[in-house]
Amino acid sequence: MTLSRLSENLAVGAALTLVYLVAGKLGLMLAFVHASATAVWPPTGIALVALLMLGPRVWPAIFLGAFIVNITTAGSVATSIGIAAGNTLEGVVGAYLVRRFAHGPQAFNRARDVFTFAVLAGLLSTMVSATVGVASLSLGGFSSWGDSGSVWWTWWLGDVAGGLIVAPVLVLWVTNPRVRWGLSQGLEAALLLLLLVVASQVVFGGLLPIQVQDYPLDFLCIPMLVWAAYRFGPREAASAIVVLSALAVWGTLRGLGPFVRDTPNESLLLLQTFMGATSVLALAFAAVVSERQRAIEQRQLTEDALRESQGRARVLLESASEGIVIVNQRGRMIFVNTRVEAMFGYPRKELLGQPLEILVPERMRDLHAQYRVGYALDPRVRPMGQGRDLTGRRKDGTEFPVEISLSFTEAARPLFMAFVADITLRKQAEKAAHRAEALHSVALLANAAAHEINNPLTAVMGHLQLLADEIRANSSARLRLVQALEAGDRIRQIVARMQRITSLHIAAQAPNLPGMLDIGKSSDDPD
Repeated sequence: MTLSRLSENLAVGAALTLVYLVAGKLGLMLAFVHASATAVWPPTGIALVALLMLGPRVWPAIFLGAFIVNITTAGSVATSIGIAAGNTLEGVVGAYLVRRFAHGPQAFNRARDVFTFAVLAGLLSTMVSATVGVASLSLGGFSSWGDSGSVWWTWWLGDVAGGLIVAPVLVLWVTNPRVRWGLSQGLEAALLLLLLVVASQVVFGGLLPIQVQDYPLDFLCIPMLVWAAYRFGPREAASAIVVLSALAVWGTLRGLGPFVRDTPNESLLLLQTFMGATSVLALAFAAVVSERQRAIEQRQLTEDALRESQGRARVLLESASEGIVIVNQRGRMIFVNTRVEAMFGYPRKELLGQPLEILVPERMRDLHAQYRVGYALDPRVRPMGQGRDLTGRRKDGTEFPVEISLSFTEAARPLFMAFVADITLRKQAEKAAHRAEALHSVALLANAAAHEINNPLTAVMGHLQLLADEIRANSSARLRLVQALEAGDRIRQIVARMQRITSLHIAAQAPNLPGMLDIGKSSDDPD
Protein backbone atom coordinates (compact mmCIF):
# COMPACT_ATOMS: atom_id res chain seq x y z
CA MET A 1 0.00 0.00 0.00
CA THR A 2 1.39 3.37 -1.03
CA LEU A 3 1.76 6.26 1.36
CA SER A 4 -0.99 8.28 -0.33
CA ARG A 5 -3.39 5.33 -0.15
CA LEU A 6 -2.56 4.83 3.53
CA SER A 7 -3.13 8.51 4.25
CA GLU A 8 -6.48 8.37 2.44
CA ASN A 9 -7.61 5.34 4.45
CA LEU A 10 -6.58 6.99 7.71
CA ALA A 11 -8.48 10.17 6.81
CA VAL A 12 -11.62 8.20 5.91
CA GLY A 13 -11.34 6.16 9.12
CA ALA A 14 -10.87 9.24 11.28
CA ALA A 15 -13.87 10.98 9.68
CA LEU A 16 -16.04 7.89 10.13
CA THR A 17 -14.99 7.53 13.78
CA LEU A 18 -15.82 11.18 14.44
CA VAL A 19 -19.25 10.95 12.77
CA TYR A 20 -20.05 7.76 14.67
CA LEU A 21 -18.95 9.34 17.96
CA VAL A 22 -21.10 12.47 17.50
CA ALA A 23 -24.16 10.45 16.40
CA GLY A 24 -23.70 8.04 19.31
CA LYS A 25 -23.48 10.82 21.88
CA LEU A 26 -26.65 12.42 20.50
CA GLY A 27 -28.46 9.08 20.65
CA LEU A 28 -27.40 8.33 24.22
CA MET A 29 -28.83 11.66 25.33
CA LEU A 30 -32.22 9.89 25.01
CA ALA A 31 -31.23 6.84 27.08
CA PHE A 32 -33.84 6.36 29.79
CA VAL A 33 -33.80 2.68 30.84
CA HIS A 34 -29.99 2.44 30.88
CA ALA A 35 -27.12 4.77 30.11
CA SER A 36 -25.97 2.52 27.20
CA ALA A 37 -29.40 1.70 25.75
CA THR A 38 -31.50 4.19 23.80
CA ALA A 39 -34.52 4.00 21.52
CA VAL A 40 -32.89 6.45 19.09
CA TRP A 41 -29.58 5.13 17.71
CA PRO A 42 -28.51 6.65 14.35
CA PRO A 43 -25.01 5.02 14.42
CA THR A 44 -26.55 1.74 13.27
CA GLY A 45 -27.46 3.28 9.91
CA ILE A 46 -24.09 5.06 9.66
CA ALA A 47 -22.11 1.87 10.29
CA LEU A 48 -24.26 -0.14 7.86
CA VAL A 49 -23.85 2.38 5.04
CA ALA A 50 -20.09 2.72 5.64
CA LEU A 51 -19.54 -1.03 5.47
CA LEU A 52 -21.88 -1.35 2.49
CA MET A 53 -20.30 1.44 0.41
CA LEU A 54 -16.66 1.30 1.53
CA GLY A 55 -16.30 -2.39 2.32
CA PRO A 56 -15.23 -4.36 5.41
CA ARG A 57 -11.92 -2.46 5.60
CA VAL A 58 -13.53 0.35 7.63
CA TRP A 59 -14.60 -1.86 10.55
CA PRO A 60 -11.75 -0.62 12.82
CA ALA A 61 -13.10 2.94 12.56
CA ILE A 62 -16.56 1.77 13.61
CA PHE A 63 -15.15 -0.28 16.46
CA LEU A 64 -13.09 2.67 17.70
CA GLY A 65 -16.05 5.07 17.51
CA ALA A 66 -18.33 2.66 19.40
CA PHE A 67 -15.65 2.04 22.05
CA ILE A 68 -15.10 5.76 22.67
CA VAL A 69 -18.86 6.41 22.90
CA ASN A 70 -19.36 3.70 25.54
CA ILE A 71 -16.16 4.19 27.57
CA THR A 72 -17.02 7.86 27.97
CA THR A 73 -20.62 7.10 28.96
CA ALA A 74 -20.80 4.14 31.35
CA GLY A 75 -19.23 0.79 32.02
CA SER A 76 -15.65 -0.44 32.01
CA VAL A 77 -13.07 -1.11 29.34
CA ALA A 78 -14.22 -4.73 29.08
CA THR A 79 -17.90 -3.89 28.68
CA SER A 80 -17.08 -1.11 26.22
CA ILE A 81 -15.03 -3.53 24.13
CA GLY A 82 -17.91 -6.01 24.17
CA ILE A 83 -20.47 -3.38 23.16
CA ALA A 84 -18.17 -2.03 20.43
CA ALA A 85 -17.63 -5.56 19.10
CA GLY A 86 -21.39 -6.10 18.98
CA ASN A 87 -21.99 -2.82 17.16
CA THR A 88 -19.25 -3.59 14.63
CA LEU A 89 -20.40 -7.16 14.06
CA GLU A 90 -23.95 -5.90 13.58
CA GLY A 91 -22.83 -3.66 10.73
CA VAL A 92 -20.62 -6.31 9.13
CA VAL A 93 -23.38 -8.93 9.18
CA GLY A 94 -26.01 -6.48 7.93
CA ALA A 95 -23.83 -5.24 5.05
CA TYR A 96 -22.98 -8.81 4.01
CA LEU A 97 -26.63 -9.92 4.01
CA VAL A 98 -27.78 -6.86 2.08
CA ARG A 99 -25.02 -7.26 -0.48
CA ARG A 100 -25.70 -10.99 -0.79
CA PHE A 101 -29.51 -11.03 -0.92
CA ALA A 102 -30.75 -7.47 -1.64
CA HIS A 103 -28.39 -6.17 -4.38
CA GLY A 104 -26.28 -4.07 -2.03
CA PRO A 105 -26.52 -0.29 -2.57
CA GLN A 106 -29.24 -0.90 -5.19
CA ALA A 107 -31.55 -2.39 -2.55
CA PHE A 108 -34.04 0.48 -2.83
CA ASN A 109 -34.67 0.17 -6.56
CA ARG A 110 -37.08 -2.76 -6.23
CA ALA A 111 -39.88 -3.34 -3.74
CA ARG A 112 -38.76 -6.90 -3.14
CA ASP A 113 -35.27 -5.75 -2.22
CA VAL A 114 -36.69 -3.08 0.10
CA PHE A 115 -38.53 -5.72 2.14
CA THR A 116 -35.45 -7.97 2.08
CA PHE A 117 -33.34 -5.07 3.37
CA ALA A 118 -35.86 -4.39 6.13
CA VAL A 119 -35.82 -8.00 7.31
CA LEU A 120 -32.08 -8.65 7.06
CA ALA A 121 -30.54 -5.29 8.00
CA GLY A 122 -33.41 -3.91 10.05
CA LEU A 123 -34.67 -6.86 12.07
CA LEU A 124 -32.11 -9.67 12.07
CA SER A 125 -28.62 -8.17 12.10
CA THR A 126 -29.61 -5.63 14.78
CA MET A 127 -30.25 -8.51 17.18
CA VAL A 128 -26.49 -9.13 17.24
CA SER A 129 -25.69 -5.74 18.78
CA ALA A 130 -28.57 -5.86 21.26
CA THR A 131 -27.70 -9.38 22.42
CA VAL A 132 -23.95 -8.81 22.72
CA GLY A 133 -24.39 -5.40 24.33
CA VAL A 134 -26.91 -6.50 26.98
CA ALA A 135 -24.85 -9.62 27.75
CA SER A 136 -21.72 -7.48 28.19
CA LEU A 137 -23.47 -5.11 30.60
CA SER A 138 -25.04 -7.95 32.60
CA LEU A 139 -21.79 -9.93 32.83
CA GLY A 140 -19.89 -6.79 33.83
CA GLY A 141 -22.37 -6.03 36.60
CA PHE A 142 -23.59 -2.75 35.12
CA SER A 143 -27.12 -4.05 34.49
CA SER A 144 -29.19 -6.59 36.39
CA TRP A 145 -30.38 -9.74 34.66
CA GLY A 146 -33.92 -8.86 35.66
CA ASP A 147 -33.81 -5.67 33.60
CA SER A 148 -32.13 -7.29 30.60
CA GLY A 149 -35.48 -7.80 28.81
CA SER A 150 -36.49 -4.14 28.77
CA VAL A 151 -32.91 -3.04 28.04
CA TRP A 152 -32.62 -5.51 25.15
CA TRP A 153 -35.98 -4.42 23.71
CA THR A 154 -35.02 -0.75 23.86
CA TRP A 155 -31.58 -1.44 22.41
CA TRP A 156 -32.97 -3.51 19.54
CA LEU A 157 -35.75 -1.09 18.55
CA GLY A 158 -33.28 1.81 18.59
CA ASP A 159 -30.98 -0.08 16.23
CA VAL A 160 -33.92 -1.11 14.03
CA ALA A 161 -35.00 2.51 13.64
CA GLY A 162 -31.43 3.54 12.83
CA GLY A 163 -31.19 0.88 10.12
CA LEU A 164 -34.60 1.57 8.55
CA ILE A 165 -34.59 5.38 8.74
CA VAL A 166 -30.98 6.58 8.60
CA ALA A 167 -29.39 3.95 6.34
CA PRO A 168 -31.74 4.38 3.30
CA VAL A 169 -31.33 8.14 3.06
CA LEU A 170 -27.54 7.88 3.28
CA VAL A 171 -27.31 5.12 0.65
CA LEU A 172 -29.61 6.90 -1.78
CA TRP A 173 -27.85 10.26 -1.51
CA VAL A 174 -24.39 8.70 -1.81
CA THR A 175 -25.31 6.66 -4.88
CA ASN A 176 -27.24 9.52 -6.53
CA PRO A 177 -26.04 12.88 -5.17
CA ARG A 178 -27.03 15.06 -8.14
CA VAL A 179 -30.33 16.95 -8.02
CA ARG A 180 -31.90 17.27 -11.48
CA TRP A 181 -34.95 19.33 -10.67
CA GLY A 182 -36.38 21.97 -12.91
CA LEU A 183 -38.02 25.14 -11.64
CA SER A 184 -41.48 23.61 -11.41
CA GLN A 185 -40.21 20.49 -9.67
CA GLY A 186 -38.17 22.59 -7.23
CA LEU A 187 -41.26 24.60 -6.32
CA GLU A 188 -43.19 21.37 -5.87
CA ALA A 189 -40.48 20.01 -3.55
CA ALA A 190 -40.58 23.21 -1.48
CA LEU A 191 -44.38 22.96 -1.21
CA LEU A 192 -44.09 19.30 -0.21
CA LEU A 193 -41.57 20.13 2.53
CA LEU A 194 -43.79 22.92 3.84
CA LEU A 195 -46.87 20.70 3.98
CA LEU A 196 -44.86 17.92 5.61
CA VAL A 197 -43.70 20.27 8.36
CA VAL A 198 -47.25 21.56 8.87
CA ALA A 199 -48.65 18.01 9.06
CA SER A 200 -45.97 16.94 11.52
CA GLN A 201 -46.68 19.96 13.69
CA VAL A 202 -50.38 19.15 13.63
CA VAL A 203 -49.69 15.58 14.75
CA PHE A 204 -46.59 15.96 16.93
CA GLY A 205 -46.17 19.69 17.58
CA GLY A 206 -49.37 20.70 19.30
CA LEU A 207 -50.43 22.99 16.49
CA LEU A 208 -54.08 22.16 17.11
CA PRO A 209 -55.76 23.71 20.17
CA ILE A 210 -56.81 20.27 21.42
CA GLN A 211 -54.73 17.43 22.83
CA VAL A 212 -54.33 14.67 20.25
CA GLN A 213 -53.07 11.87 22.47
CA ASP A 214 -56.40 10.10 22.11
CA TYR A 215 -56.82 10.84 18.40
CA PRO A 216 -54.98 8.69 15.77
CA LEU A 217 -53.93 11.65 13.63
CA ASP A 218 -50.59 10.12 12.68
CA PHE A 219 -52.08 9.08 9.32
CA LEU A 220 -52.05 12.75 8.27
CA CYS A 221 -48.31 12.46 7.57
CA ILE A 222 -48.65 9.48 5.24
CA PRO A 223 -50.01 11.38 2.19
CA MET A 224 -46.89 13.57 2.19
CA LEU A 225 -44.67 10.50 2.10
CA VAL A 226 -46.74 9.01 -0.73
CA TRP A 227 -46.47 12.30 -2.60
CA ALA A 228 -42.68 12.30 -2.23
CA ALA A 229 -42.43 8.67 -3.34
CA TYR A 230 -44.73 9.07 -6.36
CA ARG A 231 -43.51 12.40 -7.70
CA PHE A 232 -39.80 12.30 -6.83
CA GLY A 233 -38.53 8.81 -6.02
CA PRO A 234 -36.92 6.73 -3.25
CA ARG A 235 -34.25 9.32 -2.39
CA GLU A 236 -36.72 12.12 -1.70
CA ALA A 237 -39.09 9.71 0.09
CA ALA A 238 -36.26 8.63 2.42
CA SER A 239 -35.37 12.28 3.05
CA ALA A 240 -38.99 13.08 3.95
CA ILE A 241 -39.00 10.16 6.39
CA VAL A 242 -35.91 11.53 8.16
CA VAL A 243 -37.46 15.01 8.46
CA LEU A 244 -40.71 13.57 9.78
CA SER A 245 -38.88 11.29 12.23
CA ALA A 246 -36.81 14.15 13.66
CA LEU A 247 -39.89 16.34 14.15
CA ALA A 248 -41.84 13.41 15.62
CA VAL A 249 -39.10 12.60 18.16
CA TRP A 250 -38.84 16.23 19.18
CA GLY A 251 -42.61 16.54 19.65
CA THR A 252 -42.97 13.24 21.49
CA LEU A 253 -40.25 14.19 23.99
CA ARG A 254 -42.26 17.36 24.70
CA GLY A 255 -45.26 15.23 25.56
CA LEU A 256 -47.15 15.93 22.34
CA GLY A 257 -48.54 13.53 19.78
CA PRO A 258 -50.50 10.25 19.67
CA PHE A 259 -47.61 8.11 20.99
CA VAL A 260 -47.11 9.80 24.34
CA ARG A 261 -47.31 7.31 27.23
CA ASP A 262 -46.38 7.23 30.92
CA THR A 263 -42.61 7.21 30.37
CA PRO A 264 -40.47 8.85 27.67
CA ASN A 265 -38.84 5.53 26.77
CA GLU A 266 -42.20 3.85 26.18
CA SER A 267 -43.31 6.78 24.06
CA LEU A 268 -40.15 6.63 21.96
CA LEU A 269 -40.48 2.86 21.46
CA LEU A 270 -44.02 3.27 20.11
CA LEU A 271 -42.94 6.14 17.89
CA GLN A 272 -39.94 4.23 16.49
CA THR A 273 -42.15 1.25 15.72
CA PHE A 274 -44.52 3.48 13.77
CA MET A 275 -41.69 5.28 11.94
CA GLY A 276 -39.90 2.04 11.03
CA ALA A 277 -43.04 0.49 9.52
CA THR A 278 -43.89 3.74 7.71
CA SER A 279 -40.37 3.96 6.30
CA VAL A 280 -40.51 0.46 4.85
CA LEU A 281 -43.92 1.03 3.24
CA ALA A 282 -42.97 4.43 1.78
CA LEU A 283 -39.68 3.11 0.35
CA ALA A 284 -41.44 0.05 -1.09
CA PHE A 285 -44.05 2.27 -2.78
CA ALA A 286 -41.30 4.53 -4.17
CA ALA A 287 -39.49 1.45 -5.51
CA VAL A 288 -42.67 0.23 -7.23
CA VAL A 289 -43.11 3.62 -8.92
CA SER A 290 -39.46 3.60 -10.01
CA GLU A 291 -39.77 0.06 -11.37
CA ARG A 292 -42.81 1.06 -13.38
CA GLN A 293 -41.03 4.09 -14.81
CA ARG A 294 -37.99 2.02 -15.77
CA ALA A 295 -40.25 -0.59 -17.38
CA ILE A 296 -41.94 2.10 -19.48
CA GLU A 297 -38.58 3.51 -20.58
CA GLN A 298 -37.22 0.05 -21.36
CA ARG A 299 -40.32 -0.80 -23.37
CA GLN A 300 -39.93 2.38 -25.38
CA LEU A 301 -36.26 1.58 -26.07
CA THR A 302 -37.19 -1.96 -27.08
CA GLU A 303 -39.90 -0.74 -29.44
CA ASP A 304 -37.49 1.76 -31.02
CA ALA A 305 -34.85 -0.95 -31.44
CA LEU A 306 -37.43 -3.32 -32.92
CA ARG A 307 -38.61 -0.73 -35.43
CA GLU A 308 -35.00 -0.06 -36.41
CA SER A 309 -34.35 -3.79 -36.80
CA GLN A 310 -37.46 -4.20 -38.92
CA GLY A 311 -36.36 -1.37 -41.17
CA ARG A 312 -32.93 -2.91 -41.62
CA ALA A 313 -34.49 -6.29 -42.24
CA ARG A 314 -36.64 -4.88 -45.02
CA VAL A 315 -33.54 -3.47 -46.68
CA LEU A 316 -31.85 -6.86 -46.43
CA LEU A 317 -34.94 -8.60 -47.72
CA GLU A 318 -34.84 -6.52 -50.87
CA SER A 319 -31.12 -7.07 -51.49
CA ALA A 320 -30.42 -10.70 -50.58
CA SER A 321 -31.41 -13.77 -52.59
CA GLU A 322 -30.16 -16.74 -50.56
CA GLY A 323 -31.43 -15.66 -47.17
CA ILE A 324 -31.38 -12.85 -44.63
CA VAL A 325 -31.18 -12.48 -40.88
CA ILE A 326 -33.93 -10.57 -39.07
CA VAL A 327 -34.68 -10.00 -35.40
CA ASN A 328 -38.06 -11.01 -34.07
CA GLN A 329 -39.95 -9.47 -31.15
CA ARG A 330 -38.08 -11.62 -28.63
CA GLY A 331 -34.72 -10.38 -29.83
CA ARG A 332 -33.78 -13.71 -31.45
CA MET A 333 -32.20 -13.82 -34.88
CA ILE A 334 -34.05 -15.69 -37.60
CA PHE A 335 -32.62 -16.78 -40.93
CA VAL A 336 -35.44 -16.50 -43.49
CA ASN A 337 -35.62 -17.48 -47.13
CA THR A 338 -36.39 -14.59 -49.44
CA ARG A 339 -39.41 -16.38 -50.83
CA VAL A 340 -41.27 -15.21 -47.73
CA GLU A 341 -43.58 -12.44 -48.84
CA ALA A 342 -44.32 -11.11 -45.36
CA MET A 343 -41.26 -10.43 -43.25
CA PHE A 344 -42.71 -11.61 -39.93
CA GLY A 345 -44.47 -14.89 -40.14
CA TYR A 346 -46.35 -17.09 -42.50
CA PRO A 347 -49.23 -19.50 -41.83
CA ARG A 348 -47.45 -21.75 -39.34
CA LYS A 349 -50.57 -23.89 -39.04
CA GLU A 350 -49.68 -25.27 -42.46
CA LEU A 351 -46.60 -26.84 -40.88
CA LEU A 352 -48.41 -28.73 -38.15
CA GLY A 353 -48.21 -32.48 -38.60
CA GLN A 354 -46.22 -32.18 -41.83
CA PRO A 355 -42.99 -34.23 -42.21
CA LEU A 356 -40.56 -31.60 -43.45
CA GLU A 357 -37.10 -31.53 -44.97
CA ILE A 358 -34.95 -28.43 -44.65
CA LEU A 359 -32.02 -27.41 -46.84
CA VAL A 360 -29.42 -25.67 -44.67
CA PRO A 361 -27.13 -23.23 -46.54
CA GLU A 362 -23.62 -24.52 -47.00
CA ARG A 363 -22.04 -21.34 -45.61
CA MET A 364 -24.21 -21.62 -42.51
CA ARG A 365 -22.77 -25.06 -41.87
CA ASP A 366 -19.24 -23.67 -42.24
CA LEU A 367 -20.03 -20.86 -39.80
CA HIS A 368 -21.41 -23.34 -37.28
CA ALA A 369 -18.27 -25.48 -37.52
CA GLN A 370 -15.84 -22.58 -37.19
CA TYR A 371 -17.47 -20.31 -34.64
CA ARG A 372 -19.73 -22.63 -32.62
CA VAL A 373 -22.89 -20.98 -33.93
CA GLY A 374 -25.68 -23.40 -33.17
CA TYR A 375 -29.04 -23.52 -34.90
CA ALA A 376 -32.16 -24.92 -33.24
CA LEU A 377 -34.70 -26.31 -35.68
CA ASP A 378 -38.39 -26.80 -35.19
CA PRO A 379 -39.09 -30.32 -33.81
CA ARG A 380 -40.90 -31.15 -37.03
CA VAL A 381 -37.98 -30.06 -39.20
CA ARG A 382 -34.75 -31.92 -39.81
CA PRO A 383 -31.64 -30.75 -41.70
CA MET A 384 -30.54 -32.50 -44.86
CA GLY A 385 -27.98 -32.00 -47.60
CA GLN A 386 -25.95 -28.90 -48.26
CA GLY A 387 -28.37 -26.75 -50.19
CA ARG A 388 -28.19 -23.08 -50.94
CA ASP A 389 -31.45 -21.82 -49.50
CA LEU A 390 -33.90 -22.39 -46.69
CA THR A 391 -36.83 -24.15 -48.31
CA GLY A 392 -39.14 -26.62 -46.63
CA ARG A 393 -40.26 -29.52 -48.77
CA ARG A 394 -43.37 -31.59 -48.14
CA LYS A 395 -43.89 -35.20 -49.19
CA ASP A 396 -45.86 -34.12 -52.22
CA GLY A 397 -42.89 -32.12 -53.47
CA THR A 398 -44.30 -28.64 -52.79
CA GLU A 399 -41.98 -26.12 -51.19
CA PHE A 400 -42.52 -23.36 -48.67
CA PRO A 401 -40.29 -21.02 -46.64
CA VAL A 402 -39.29 -21.97 -43.09
CA GLU A 403 -37.23 -20.32 -40.35
CA ILE A 404 -34.23 -21.36 -38.28
CA SER A 405 -33.64 -19.77 -34.87
CA LEU A 406 -29.94 -19.17 -34.26
CA SER A 407 -28.27 -19.28 -30.86
CA PHE A 408 -24.62 -18.26 -30.59
CA THR A 409 -22.04 -17.07 -28.10
CA GLU A 410 -21.28 -13.38 -27.56
CA ALA A 411 -17.80 -13.90 -28.99
CA ALA A 412 -19.28 -15.17 -32.26
CA ARG A 413 -21.80 -12.32 -32.63
CA PRO A 414 -19.45 -9.93 -34.56
CA LEU A 415 -18.38 -12.79 -36.86
CA PHE A 416 -22.00 -13.75 -37.46
CA MET A 417 -22.98 -10.18 -38.30
CA ALA A 418 -19.94 -9.93 -40.59
CA PHE A 419 -21.16 -13.08 -42.34
CA VAL A 420 -24.59 -11.53 -42.84
CA ALA A 421 -23.04 -8.30 -44.14
CA ASP A 422 -20.87 -10.31 -46.52
CA ILE A 423 -23.91 -12.04 -48.00
CA THR A 424 -25.71 -8.73 -48.36
CA LEU A 425 -22.80 -6.94 -50.04
CA ARG A 426 -22.16 -9.88 -52.34
CA LYS A 427 -25.78 -9.98 -53.43
CA GLN A 428 -25.84 -6.23 -53.95
CA ALA A 429 -22.69 -6.44 -56.09
CA GLU A 430 -24.14 -9.29 -58.13
CA LYS A 431 -27.38 -7.40 -58.64
CA ALA A 432 -25.50 -4.26 -59.70
CA ALA A 433 -23.37 -6.29 -62.14
CA HIS A 434 -26.45 -7.90 -63.68
CA ARG A 435 -28.09 -4.51 -63.99
CA ALA A 436 -25.02 -3.02 -65.65
CA GLU A 437 -24.83 -5.94 -68.07
CA ALA A 438 -28.49 -5.51 -68.96
CA LEU A 439 -28.08 -1.77 -69.52
CA HIS A 440 -25.02 -2.39 -71.69
CA SER A 441 -26.98 -4.88 -73.75
CA VAL A 442 -29.76 -2.32 -74.19
CA ALA A 443 -27.20 0.27 -75.28
CA LEU A 444 -25.67 -2.05 -77.85
CA LEU A 445 -29.10 -3.02 -79.16
CA ALA A 446 -30.14 0.62 -79.50
CA ASN A 447 -26.89 1.46 -81.29
CA ALA A 448 -27.26 -1.48 -83.69
CA ALA A 449 -30.89 -0.68 -84.41
CA ALA A 450 -30.03 2.94 -85.18
CA HIS A 451 -27.30 1.95 -87.62
CA GLU A 452 -29.49 -0.69 -89.25
CA ILE A 453 -32.15 1.94 -89.92
CA ASN A 454 -29.85 4.85 -90.86
CA ASN A 455 -27.70 3.00 -93.40
CA PRO A 456 -30.42 1.94 -95.89
CA LEU A 457 -32.32 5.15 -95.23
CA THR A 458 -29.26 7.18 -96.26
CA ALA A 459 -28.91 5.20 -99.48
CA VAL A 460 -32.59 5.62 -100.36
CA MET A 461 -32.47 9.34 -99.73
CA GLY A 462 -29.32 9.70 -101.80
CA HIS A 463 -30.93 8.06 -104.84
CA LEU A 464 -34.03 10.15 -104.39
CA GLN A 465 -31.92 13.31 -104.36
CA LEU A 466 -30.22 12.30 -107.64
CA LEU A 467 -33.57 11.65 -109.26
CA ALA A 468 -34.84 15.00 -108.05
CA ASP A 469 -31.86 16.75 -109.64
CA GLU A 470 -32.44 14.97 -112.96
CA ILE A 471 -36.18 15.62 -113.15
CA ARG A 472 -36.54 19.33 -113.65
CA ALA A 473 -39.27 19.66 -116.31
CA ASN A 474 -41.99 17.62 -114.65
CA SER A 475 -42.89 19.69 -111.66
CA SER A 476 -45.40 17.20 -110.24
CA ALA A 477 -42.87 14.32 -110.24
CA ARG A 478 -40.25 16.55 -108.64
CA LEU A 479 -42.72 17.58 -105.93
CA ARG A 480 -43.30 13.93 -105.03
CA LEU A 481 -39.54 13.30 -104.77
CA VAL A 482 -39.08 16.32 -102.52
CA GLN A 483 -41.89 15.08 -100.24
CA ALA A 484 -40.23 11.64 -100.07
CA LEU A 485 -36.91 13.28 -99.11
CA GLU A 486 -38.60 15.26 -96.32
CA ALA A 487 -40.27 12.09 -94.94
CA GLY A 488 -36.93 10.27 -94.90
CA ASP A 489 -35.32 13.18 -93.09
CA ARG A 490 -38.05 13.07 -90.44
CA ILE A 491 -37.41 9.32 -89.96
CA ARG A 492 -33.72 10.00 -89.41
CA GLN A 493 -34.52 12.70 -86.83
CA ILE A 494 -36.84 10.30 -84.96
CA VAL A 495 -34.09 7.66 -84.82
CA ALA A 496 -31.56 10.19 -83.54
CA ARG A 497 -34.01 11.40 -80.88
CA MET A 498 -34.59 7.81 -79.70
CA GLN A 499 -30.82 7.34 -79.42
CA ARG A 500 -30.48 10.42 -77.21
CA ILE A 501 -33.37 9.33 -74.94
CA THR A 502 -31.84 5.87 -74.52
CA SER A 503 -28.45 7.40 -73.71
CA LEU A 504 -29.87 9.74 -71.09
CA HIS A 505 -31.86 6.92 -69.42
CA ILE A 506 -28.78 4.68 -69.20
CA ALA A 507 -26.71 7.56 -67.80
CA ALA A 508 -29.31 8.13 -65.08
CA GLN A 509 -29.51 4.45 -64.15
CA ALA A 510 -25.74 3.75 -64.23
CA PRO A 511 -23.76 7.02 -64.17
CA ASN A 512 -20.47 5.22 -63.43
CA LEU A 513 -20.59 2.91 -66.44
CA PRO A 514 -18.23 4.26 -69.16
CA GLY A 515 -18.93 4.24 -72.88
CA MET A 516 -22.71 4.44 -72.65
CA LEU A 517 -23.38 8.15 -72.94
CA ASP A 518 -22.48 8.53 -76.65
CA ILE A 519 -23.87 5.33 -78.09
CA GLY A 520 -24.57 5.38 -81.80
CA LYS A 521 -23.80 9.10 -82.19
CA SER A 522 -22.53 9.81 -85.68
CA SER A 523 -21.20 13.02 -87.14
CA ASP A 524 -24.13 13.44 -89.47
CA ASP A 525 -26.81 13.06 -86.74
CA PRO A 526 -28.86 16.19 -86.21
CA ASP A 527 -28.62 18.10 -82.96
